[in-house]
Amino acid sequence: MSNKPAKRGRIFHTVTRFCPSALNSVRFVLLIAAACTITLGFYFTFKLERTIIVDAVTGALEIELSSELSGKAFRNVWICKRPAEAQIAAPQPPDGIGCPRRTHHLTGPVALDTPVLPSGSFLKMTSLPNALRIDVISVPERYSGTDIGKMEGGAYIILGKNALANLGTLPLSGKIQIGSQFSETDRVSISYGTFQIRGYTPVGLISRDMRELRTGVLQSGAHVRFINNDGNTAGGHAAITLAETEIESALMRVTAISEPGTNDLAIRYYFTDEVKMRPSFLEAIIIDPLFQLLISIFGAIAGYGWLKRMLAL
Repeated sequence: MSNKPAKRGRIFHTVTRFCPSALNSVRFVLLIAAACTITLGFYFTFKLERTIIVDAVTGALEIELSSELSGKAFRNVWICKRPAEAQIAAPQPPDGIGCPRRTHHLTGPVALDTPVLPSGSFLKMTSLPNALRIDVISVPERYSGTDIGKMEGGAYIILGKNALANLGTLPLSGKIQIGSQFSETDRVSISYGTFQIRGYTPVGLISRDMRELRTGVLQSGAHVRFINNDGNTAGGHAAITLAETEIESALMRVTAISEPGTNDLAIRYYFTDEVKMRPSFLEAIIIDPLFQLLISIFGAIAGYGWLKRMLAL
Protein backbone atom coordinates (compact mmCIF):
# COMPACT_ATOMS: atom_id res chain seq x y z
CA MET A 1 0.00 0.00 0.00
CA SER A 2 2.77 2.43 0.84
CA ASN A 3 4.44 1.88 -2.55
CA LYS A 4 1.40 3.04 -4.59
CA PRO A 5 1.77 6.82 -3.94
CA ALA A 6 5.46 6.64 -4.83
CA LYS A 7 4.63 4.72 -7.99
CA ARG A 8 1.98 7.27 -8.95
CA GLY A 9 4.53 10.07 -8.32
CA ARG A 10 7.03 8.46 -10.64
CA ILE A 11 4.38 8.10 -13.33
CA PHE A 12 3.33 11.76 -12.94
CA HIS A 13 6.96 12.86 -13.14
CA THR A 14 7.46 10.84 -16.33
CA VAL A 15 4.30 12.29 -17.93
CA THR A 16 5.19 15.89 -17.07
CA ARG A 17 8.68 15.29 -18.35
CA PHE A 18 7.51 14.36 -21.84
CA CYS A 19 4.24 16.34 -21.83
CA PRO A 20 4.89 19.92 -20.78
CA SER A 21 2.27 21.92 -18.95
CA ALA A 22 -0.25 24.08 -20.75
CA LEU A 23 1.62 27.20 -19.65
CA ASN A 24 4.89 25.94 -21.10
CA SER A 25 3.05 24.99 -24.29
CA VAL A 26 1.75 28.55 -24.60
CA ARG A 27 5.22 29.93 -23.98
CA PHE A 28 6.66 27.66 -26.66
CA VAL A 29 4.00 28.68 -29.19
CA LEU A 30 4.55 32.37 -28.42
CA LEU A 31 8.31 31.93 -28.83
CA ILE A 32 7.85 30.26 -32.21
CA ALA A 33 5.39 32.98 -33.26
CA ALA A 34 7.82 35.73 -32.23
CA ALA A 35 10.70 34.08 -34.10
CA CYS A 36 8.54 33.70 -37.23
CA THR A 37 7.36 37.30 -37.00
CA ILE A 38 10.93 38.63 -36.71
CA THR A 39 12.16 36.44 -39.57
CA LEU A 40 9.25 37.35 -41.82
CA GLY A 41 9.65 41.00 -40.84
CA PHE A 42 13.26 41.04 -42.04
CA TYR A 43 12.27 39.18 -45.21
CA PHE A 44 9.40 41.62 -45.82
CA THR A 45 11.62 44.68 -45.30
CA PHE A 46 14.80 43.72 -47.12
CA LYS A 47 13.83 41.02 -49.65
CA LEU A 48 10.16 41.18 -50.60
CA GLU A 49 9.24 43.37 -53.56
CA ARG A 50 6.94 46.36 -53.23
CA THR A 51 5.87 49.21 -55.52
CA ILE A 52 5.46 52.91 -54.77
CA ILE A 53 3.12 55.20 -56.71
CA VAL A 54 3.29 58.99 -56.44
CA ASP A 55 0.75 61.34 -58.03
CA ALA A 56 1.72 64.98 -57.57
CA VAL A 57 1.31 68.45 -59.06
CA THR A 58 4.66 70.22 -59.13
CA GLY A 59 6.68 72.87 -60.90
CA ALA A 60 10.01 71.06 -60.61
CA LEU A 61 11.35 67.62 -61.45
CA GLU A 62 14.82 66.10 -61.87
CA ILE A 63 15.68 62.82 -63.56
CA GLU A 64 18.74 60.87 -64.60
CA LEU A 65 17.52 58.92 -67.59
CA SER A 66 17.85 55.15 -67.50
CA SER A 67 16.40 54.76 -71.00
CA GLU A 68 16.65 56.95 -74.06
CA LEU A 69 14.23 59.82 -74.56
CA SER A 70 13.23 59.66 -78.20
CA GLY A 71 10.14 59.68 -80.36
CA LYS A 72 8.44 62.49 -78.42
CA ALA A 73 7.59 65.46 -80.62
CA PHE A 74 7.70 69.01 -79.23
CA ARG A 75 5.81 71.66 -81.21
CA ASN A 76 6.73 75.34 -81.39
CA VAL A 77 9.72 74.77 -79.15
CA TRP A 78 12.69 77.06 -78.54
CA ILE A 79 16.05 75.27 -78.44
CA CYS A 80 19.14 76.47 -76.59
CA LYS A 81 22.24 74.55 -77.65
CA ARG A 82 25.92 74.96 -78.43
CA PRO A 83 26.28 76.47 -81.91
CA ALA A 84 28.06 75.17 -84.95
CA GLU A 85 31.13 77.14 -86.07
CA ALA A 86 29.24 79.03 -88.80
CA GLN A 87 26.11 79.66 -86.73
CA ILE A 88 24.11 82.76 -87.64
CA ALA A 89 23.15 85.33 -85.01
CA ALA A 90 20.61 84.11 -82.50
CA PRO A 91 17.13 85.64 -82.43
CA GLN A 92 16.05 87.83 -79.58
CA PRO A 93 14.58 85.46 -76.97
CA PRO A 94 11.10 86.08 -75.56
CA ASP A 95 10.78 87.21 -71.96
CA GLY A 96 11.51 84.46 -69.46
CA ILE A 97 13.78 82.42 -71.75
CA GLY A 98 17.38 82.35 -70.64
CA CYS A 99 20.18 81.02 -72.82
CA PRO A 100 23.90 81.66 -72.12
CA ARG A 101 24.93 83.75 -75.16
CA ARG A 102 28.67 83.10 -74.82
CA THR A 103 28.45 79.33 -75.15
CA HIS A 104 25.01 78.54 -76.59
CA HIS A 105 22.75 79.58 -79.41
CA LEU A 106 18.97 80.05 -79.28
CA THR A 107 16.78 79.02 -82.18
CA GLY A 108 13.05 79.01 -82.50
CA PRO A 109 10.29 78.64 -82.43
CA VAL A 110 10.86 75.32 -84.19
CA ALA A 111 7.57 74.05 -85.58
CA LEU A 112 8.37 70.42 -84.78
CA ASP A 113 11.37 68.87 -83.06
CA THR A 114 11.93 65.32 -81.87
CA PRO A 115 14.83 65.37 -79.40
CA VAL A 116 17.02 62.38 -78.70
CA LEU A 117 18.64 62.22 -75.27
CA PRO A 118 20.50 59.05 -74.32
CA SER A 119 20.44 57.01 -71.14
CA GLY A 120 22.58 58.68 -68.50
CA SER A 121 21.48 62.23 -69.36
CA PHE A 122 20.51 64.41 -66.41
CA LEU A 123 17.49 66.67 -66.91
CA LYS A 124 15.77 69.38 -64.90
CA MET A 125 12.17 70.30 -65.73
CA THR A 126 10.82 73.63 -64.52
CA SER A 127 7.39 75.22 -64.84
CA LEU A 128 7.47 78.89 -65.82
CA PRO A 129 4.61 81.33 -66.50
CA ASN A 130 3.07 79.97 -69.69
CA ALA A 131 6.16 77.84 -70.44
CA LEU A 132 7.80 74.52 -69.61
CA ARG A 133 11.60 74.40 -69.59
CA ILE A 134 13.64 71.19 -69.89
CA ASP A 135 17.28 71.86 -69.02
CA VAL A 136 19.85 69.33 -70.21
CA ILE A 137 22.34 69.51 -67.34
CA SER A 138 24.63 66.79 -68.67
CA VAL A 139 24.89 63.99 -71.21
CA PRO A 140 27.23 60.98 -71.17
CA GLU A 141 30.82 61.88 -72.04
CA ARG A 142 30.87 59.56 -75.03
CA TYR A 143 28.55 61.99 -76.86
CA SER A 144 30.98 64.89 -76.58
CA GLY A 145 31.32 66.69 -79.92
CA THR A 146 28.13 65.20 -81.38
CA ASP A 147 24.79 66.92 -81.95
CA ILE A 148 23.57 65.33 -78.73
CA GLY A 149 26.61 66.63 -76.87
CA LYS A 150 25.84 70.17 -78.06
CA MET A 151 22.68 70.08 -75.96
CA GLU A 152 24.68 69.84 -72.71
CA GLY A 153 24.05 72.98 -70.69
CA GLY A 154 21.20 73.87 -73.07
CA ALA A 155 17.46 73.52 -72.88
CA TYR A 156 14.18 72.93 -74.64
CA ILE A 157 11.58 75.62 -73.89
CA ILE A 158 7.94 74.93 -74.75
CA LEU A 159 6.40 78.41 -74.79
CA GLY A 160 2.82 79.55 -75.19
CA LYS A 161 -0.60 78.10 -74.57
CA ASN A 162 -0.89 76.39 -77.95
CA ALA A 163 2.51 74.73 -77.63
CA LEU A 164 1.73 73.54 -74.11
CA ALA A 165 -1.67 72.21 -75.20
CA ASN A 166 0.11 70.00 -77.73
CA LEU A 167 2.51 68.56 -75.15
CA GLY A 168 0.36 65.53 -74.43
CA THR A 169 2.11 62.99 -72.22
CA LEU A 170 5.86 62.86 -71.73
CA PRO A 171 7.00 59.42 -70.49
CA LEU A 172 10.39 59.19 -68.78
CA SER A 173 12.34 56.45 -67.02
CA GLY A 174 15.19 56.94 -64.59
CA LYS A 175 16.17 58.15 -61.13
CA ILE A 176 13.39 60.61 -60.34
CA GLN A 177 13.16 63.42 -57.79
CA ILE A 178 9.87 65.33 -57.66
CA GLY A 179 9.82 68.88 -56.27
CA SER A 180 12.49 71.53 -55.94
CA GLN A 181 15.55 71.57 -53.72
CA PHE A 182 15.26 73.98 -50.82
CA SER A 183 17.93 76.33 -52.18
CA GLU A 184 16.00 76.66 -55.45
CA THR A 185 13.51 79.29 -54.37
CA ASP A 186 12.78 80.31 -57.97
CA ARG A 187 11.25 76.90 -58.73
CA VAL A 188 7.82 75.72 -57.61
CA SER A 189 7.87 72.60 -55.46
CA ILE A 190 5.01 70.13 -55.02
CA SER A 191 1.67 71.89 -54.61
CA TYR A 192 -0.24 68.80 -53.56
CA GLY A 193 -0.20 65.08 -54.15
CA THR A 194 -0.66 61.59 -52.80
CA PHE A 195 1.40 58.45 -52.48
CA GLN A 196 0.59 54.77 -52.27
CA ILE A 197 2.79 51.84 -51.29
CA ARG A 198 1.67 48.43 -52.52
CA GLY A 199 3.10 45.09 -51.45
CA TYR A 200 2.40 41.47 -50.65
CA THR A 201 0.50 40.13 -47.67
CA PRO A 202 1.18 36.49 -46.64
CA VAL A 203 -1.78 35.25 -48.73
CA GLY A 204 -0.96 37.69 -51.52
CA LEU A 205 2.55 36.28 -51.67
CA ILE A 206 1.05 32.91 -52.64
CA SER A 207 -1.39 34.34 -55.20
CA ARG A 208 1.09 37.07 -56.35
CA ASP A 209 -1.49 39.74 -55.62
CA MET A 210 -0.25 43.08 -54.29
CA ARG A 211 -2.39 45.09 -51.90
CA GLU A 212 -2.37 48.68 -50.72
CA LEU A 213 -0.26 48.73 -47.55
CA ARG A 214 0.03 52.46 -46.88
CA THR A 215 -1.24 55.71 -48.38
CA GLY A 216 -0.69 59.36 -47.55
CA VAL A 217 -1.02 62.96 -48.67
CA LEU A 218 1.85 65.13 -49.86
CA GLN A 219 1.55 68.64 -48.49
CA SER A 220 2.66 71.79 -50.27
CA GLY A 221 6.45 72.17 -50.32
CA ALA A 222 7.27 68.45 -50.32
CA HIS A 223 10.26 66.98 -52.12
CA VAL A 224 10.05 63.24 -52.77
CA ARG A 225 12.23 60.54 -54.30
CA PHE A 226 12.47 56.77 -54.44
CA ILE A 227 15.43 55.42 -52.48
CA ASN A 228 17.13 52.03 -52.24
CA ASN A 229 18.45 50.33 -49.09
CA ASP A 230 21.62 52.45 -49.25
CA GLY A 231 19.64 55.70 -49.27
CA ASN A 232 20.53 56.53 -52.89
CA THR A 233 17.94 57.68 -55.40
CA ALA A 234 16.32 54.66 -57.06
CA GLY A 235 14.84 54.22 -60.50
CA GLY A 236 11.26 54.48 -61.63
CA HIS A 237 8.97 55.52 -64.44
CA ALA A 238 6.97 58.75 -64.79
CA ALA A 239 4.21 60.07 -67.00
CA ILE A 240 4.17 63.88 -67.16
CA THR A 241 1.22 65.96 -68.33
CA LEU A 242 0.04 69.50 -67.69
CA ALA A 243 -1.97 69.92 -64.49
CA GLU A 244 -4.19 72.63 -65.98
CA THR A 245 -4.77 73.32 -69.67
CA GLU A 246 -7.31 76.10 -69.35
CA ILE A 247 -5.07 78.63 -67.58
CA GLU A 248 -1.67 80.10 -68.39
CA SER A 249 0.24 77.74 -66.16
CA ALA A 250 2.75 75.00 -66.91
CA LEU A 251 2.51 73.15 -63.60
CA MET A 252 3.13 69.47 -64.22
CA ARG A 253 1.09 66.55 -63.05
CA VAL A 254 3.55 63.72 -62.45
CA THR A 255 2.47 60.12 -61.96
CA ALA A 256 5.54 58.11 -60.99
CA ILE A 257 5.90 54.44 -60.15
CA SER A 258 9.00 52.85 -58.69
CA GLU A 259 10.77 49.81 -60.06
CA PRO A 260 9.64 46.64 -58.24
CA GLY A 261 12.05 45.98 -55.40
CA THR A 262 12.79 46.86 -51.79
CA ASN A 263 12.72 50.60 -52.45
CA ASP A 264 11.24 53.14 -50.05
CA LEU A 265 9.78 56.63 -50.40
CA ALA A 266 11.75 59.56 -48.95
CA ILE A 267 9.82 62.77 -48.20
CA ARG A 268 11.29 66.05 -47.08
CA TYR A 269 9.75 69.42 -46.28
CA TYR A 270 11.41 72.77 -45.76
CA PHE A 271 13.75 72.87 -42.74
CA THR A 272 13.11 69.24 -41.87
CA ASP A 273 15.05 66.00 -42.19
CA GLU A 274 14.15 63.47 -44.84
CA VAL A 275 11.57 60.94 -43.64
CA LYS A 276 11.56 57.37 -44.97
CA MET A 277 8.15 55.85 -45.64
CA ARG A 278 8.22 52.05 -45.36
CA PRO A 279 5.26 49.81 -44.49
CA SER A 280 5.83 47.28 -41.74
CA PHE A 281 5.18 43.56 -41.76
CA LEU A 282 2.40 44.05 -39.19
CA GLU A 283 0.57 46.35 -41.61
CA ALA A 284 0.68 43.57 -44.20
CA ILE A 285 -0.59 41.07 -41.62
CA ILE A 286 -3.50 43.26 -40.51
CA ILE A 287 -4.96 43.64 -44.02
CA ASP A 288 -4.35 40.01 -44.96
CA PRO A 289 -7.72 38.33 -45.73
CA LEU A 290 -6.75 35.10 -43.95
CA PHE A 291 -5.83 37.01 -40.80
CA GLN A 292 -9.12 38.91 -40.94
CA LEU A 293 -11.00 35.62 -41.38
CA LEU A 294 -9.26 34.06 -38.37
CA ILE A 295 -9.95 37.15 -36.26
CA SER A 296 -13.62 36.96 -37.23
CA ILE A 297 -13.82 33.26 -36.31
CA PHE A 298 -12.04 33.68 -32.96
CA GLY A 299 -14.13 36.75 -32.23
CA ALA A 300 -17.33 34.82 -32.93
CA ILE A 301 -16.18 31.95 -30.67
CA ALA A 302 -15.27 34.34 -27.87
CA GLY A 303 -18.53 36.23 -28.30
CA TYR A 304 -20.54 33.00 -28.18
CA GLY A 305 -18.81 31.93 -24.97
CA TRP A 306 -19.43 35.32 -23.36
CA LEU A 307 -23.07 35.33 -24.45
CA LYS A 308 -23.56 31.76 -23.14
CA ARG A 309 -22.20 32.75 -19.73
CA MET A 310 -24.44 35.83 -19.64
CA LEU A 311 -27.54 33.80 -20.44
CA ALA A 312 -26.65 31.25 -17.77
CA LEU A 313 -26.71 33.88 -15.00
